[in-house]
Amino acid sequence: MQRFWRIALIVLAVVAAFGATGLGVAYTLGVFADAGRFRAAPDCAVLDVSSVAALVPAAKVESDGDNCTAGDGRTQLNVGFTVVSKKGTVGGPELASRYLDVVGGTGTESLDGVGDQAIRQRVQAIGQPQIITMRVSNLIVVLSVANLSGGELPASADTGLVEVARSLATKLHG
Repeated sequence: MQRFWRIALIVLAVVAAFGATGLGVAYTLGVFADAGRFRAAPDCAVLDVSSVAALVPAAKVESDGDNCTAGDGRTQLNVGFTVVSKKGTVGGPELASRYLDVVGGTGTESLDGVGDQAIRQRVQAIGQPQIITMRVSNLIVVLSVANLSGGELPASADTGLVEVARSLATKLHG
């Protein structure tokens, strides 16, 4: 009977060792890394006239691949999408978050309640462009608005761009 228990313990130890090795290999290969919700960039249907009305009331929405444009001939909103895939043991949402941390250096402000994470950059250039870069899971969304005539943006651009970003984030979470 002792011999039986000895053999059973040895078999149990070998099975546990193989299991631990298998889990270690699976972790190293990134099997447990979160891929994120997005496999492909959404189309521009998520950006409709009603969602951009706070920024560009009489907008015409157009698409070009993964980029969308809404404008009225004076003010133009550009929206671009980039899907971040997992790499090794680091998931897509984590990599996208790291990207925003790196981009969000000097000259940016954090925006709470916009996507999973968001920053705003105010650029001192012709047309007074503003840029919001936000993350929804593993999707990076860049929204920029500029005055095409080179003048200053309307006073509503500050809050309007944030409203558009919030609306878009809500649709993407849906």
